[in-house]
Amino acid sequence: MRKRQERKSNPPLIGITCSRFTGGAWGLYSLGDFMDYTLSEYSQAILNAGGAPVILPAAQDRKSLESILASVQGLILSGGPDIHPRRYGEEPLAGLGEVDEVLDRMELLAAGLAVEQDLPLLGICRGIQVLNVTLGGTLYQDIAAQVPEGICHTPKTDKAVNTHTVRIKAGSRLRQIIGKHEIWVNGKHHQSLKDLAPDLVVTARAKDGIVEAVELPGKRFMVGVQWHPEGTWRNDPFSRKLFSAFVQAARGRR
Repeated sequence: MRKRQERKSNPPLIGITCSRFTGGAWGLYSLGDFMDYTLSEYSQAILNAGGAPVILPAAQDRKSLESILASVQGLILSGGPDIHPRRYGEEPLAGLGEVDEVLDRMELLAAGLAVEQDLPLLGICRGIQVLNVTLGGTLYQDIAAQVPEGICHTPKTDKAVNTHTVRIKAGSRLRQIIGKHEIWVNGKHHQSLKDLAPDLVVTARAKDGIVEAVELPGKRFMVGVQWHPEGTWRNDPFSRKLFSAFVQAARGRR
């Protein structure tokens, strides 16, 4: 009886995908010396929401990812570099930033497996884009070049500062979580969703029409946001609500 109660009270394991960069404390700057990393804000937000964060490096194959995703109760697709446009059938355009095909391969596979397994998933910034591309959508490679009438989505502000508003669709999972039709968020991205994947539903937009949130109906929890709630959760109640709802959904997958 005691062991059963202990298992029930254990925090759900939340996998958080990494990005990569060359270099680091040991001065490794030769070709191929990559380091996996992710900002600690993701782990801190998950820990605060009652989950147990687990960092997932980019070096994976299908078998390793299947094993990992069978062990965790939730998955965060974190922010990072641009997705290579060949992943959604386009040639690179002016304005495309850094790409990492090893990371693309891992995250697109992880997102696909999460959808198949109904694993609770929260996509953040690049993560919402990975989810859209995984399910057949495309991206604006550079908002400023392709949507010149848009608002500024790359403000020069601290990550903890909310910079613009988004309007949340009535009846959506996100609206249920947030409890308001409009909130301020801390977007900082030069790419965004263009053609929506067939199965996704837009649940929030900026005032210029840029997609700011999506969800996949019929799943336990499959939500993507274009902003960075991990940067504002300490002072923003809506960011905390989002992480809490995600961790709660993961807790129910045991």
